[in-house]
Amino acid sequence: MHIILTAILLLAAFWKGDWRHWRKYHHTILYIVICNLLYNFLCRDHLLWKQNPDILPESHAIVDLIYTFINLPAVTLIFLTNYPFKTSNGKQVRYILWWILGSLAVEYPFYKMGRLQLLHGYHYWMEPIFYTSMYTLLRLHHTRPLLTYGISAVIIFVLIQYFHIPVK
Repeated sequence: MHIILTAILLLAAFWKGDWRHWRKYHHTILYIVICNLLYNFLCRDHLLWKQNPDILPESHAIVDLIYTFINLPAVTLIFLTNYPFKTSNGKQVRYILWWILGSLAVEYPFYKMGRLQLLHGYHYWMEPIFYTSMYTLLRLHHTRPLLTYGISAVIIFVLIQYFHIPVK
């Protein structure tokens, strides 16, 4: 399932992504990569979610590296390329809502089939909150990176406290 999703995202990124102006999105792509690597580093002994491999070797790390360096950059490129920057706030909110709903729809079969495991008090009902944060911060980072870093640091601190993540 993970390989199929990766292939679909790569095709979608090549089809719908603005590769001609990739430098415009590069910093935000690095931001999402760093966020995912930071999650895996801070939570290595207390993961909140874990990608269970299907045909890949039995390693969360391998699947997560694919998500970190292929899936998340592809999603970010597609999301920002097609973002309605010069439209009303209502259209921008609807755009983000569609991405949240789409992400939940794609993720749900992974969750139900055991390819996505939620752990240590993290529950599926929290996913809409996660995706709302993720897409809002991706949008904000594209135009206000320093503000986004500050907000991200606060969110990380709150989540570490809420989920009792042992930071060593």
